[in-house]
Amino acid sequence: MDYKFEGENIKRKLIEKGLYRKLENYNPELEPDKISIGYSYPIKAFEKFLGYYDDYYKIAYNPSISFNTDFSLVYSACMYTKRENSDSVILDGKQADRYIERYRKPLEIFRKNTGVRGSFKFYIKRYRKYDEAKGLSESSAVASAVSRCLIKNVFGHKAGGDDNFVSRYARLVSGSGTRAAINGPSIWLSYPGIMEEDSFAVKIPTYPEKINYAIFPKNIDYQTSDAHSEVVKSPFYDSWLDRKYRRINEIIDEDFKIEDLMRRAMEEMFDLNSVLMSRGNVIQTPESIALMKNFIKFSKKNAGIYITGDTGPSLMAMSSDKSLLNEFLESVDDPRIIGSHHPTEHKQKEMEFYNESKEYLESL
Repeated sequence: MDYKFEGENIKRKLIEKGLYRKLENYNPELEPDKISIGYSYPIKAFEKFLGYYDDYYKIAYNPSISFNTDFSLVYSACMYTKRENSDSVILDGKQADRYIERYRKPLEIFRKNTGVRGSFKFYIKRYRKYDEAKGLSESSAVASAVSRCLIKNVFGHKAGGDDNFVSRYARLVSGSGTRAAINGPSIWLSYPGIMEEDSFAVKIPTYPEKINYAIFPKNIDYQTSDAHSEVVKSPFYDSWLDRKYRRINEIIDEDFKIEDLMRRAMEEMFDLNSVLMSRGNVIQTPESIALMKNFIKFSKKNAGIYITGDTGPSLMAMSSDKSLLNEFLESVDDPRIIGSHHPTEHKQKEMEFYNESKEYLESL
């Protein structure tokens, strides 16, 4: 399959539906010591992606589709300074030394694209509804929040409110951040050969409010970056991509029906696990496998309920029938978090975070 050809066809469909347009250009409005903040909720993928065609610009091999969840919240503050070569990142109160490359390269590209000089200080804080877990897409929320506060700081509030523009730069930190930057369900346009400035997420006309969902947080020591490099070596990777492009075209042609998206999310979980396992990468735990077995047994007698997961053992159950979801939740003994589509945590935390980040950044 010619993925560039297929990707261009999907782009054409999104343009025809009025969903995709070229990005607006903004001029820098730099103010030394100015502080801007941004927040983001993480995503859960329906149509997933794994593996980068272009690792430098974080261009994925295929488009992907997701919606925002509220299992965590990330706030980020950004302060600009004229002094060069002094970028820094504080994550949850500590120097983010292990993430240096994750912000150094995006800032390098950002400066190259915009001509902006000087440095940026970031203060990032994660607010979780769980302790430690893998597969809840925290990185998507971090990337999105960091991108929004940076864009707002450099280009002003209008640019900071342009989700598509924020999405482009969130991608440079984390591919999944591209979709987290969109307020609502979205599709990230990405495929081999796409121009970097054209690869961002756009909102899609579907109704995730119809989804009742809950997550079962579980942890494992496994890095998503390892999954990106491993999966492309699988002998089944190309066949996975072929199926993806066919299904994405069907989803677009059927106007993003929510039941189809939930069903696809479950198919994708099994495919993702299978492709990774073909390279000796097991991302489930005995506890998550037991939960999956219970779900399969339950779903055989109850149609209309689905389960999904990303690169980790944290599994999410979902259904358009709330009573059906509750029945499943009552049938298992695993700790869970019930999801919401109208989170308010960001409103409750905004002033507290702003004062906290301002105090730190002004002390530098």
